[in-house]
Amino acid sequence: IGRASSGLRQFDRDSQTLVQGNENHLELTYQAQVTPWMVMQPDFQYVWHPSGGAPDWTGLRRVGDEAIFGLHNSITF
Repeated sequence: IGRASSGLRQFDRDSQTLVQGNENHLELTYQAQVTPWMVMQPDFQYVWHPSGGAPDWTGLRRVGDEAIFGLHNSITF
């Protein structure tokens, strides 16, 4: 969990823009030894309220939640 500072939240209120709050992040990963020389590691991450719910480029809506998928491969010779 990350949280915007009280100073930033007050600045947002004074500027009459969307006030930023908490960001929550979840990551799930697993390493699988596929062969004696290769390891595969899938990765899934989800972020709720990126940057504490910062406004998007329009300034009218908040940036949406994000899902990130990744795959890491390690080969040893």
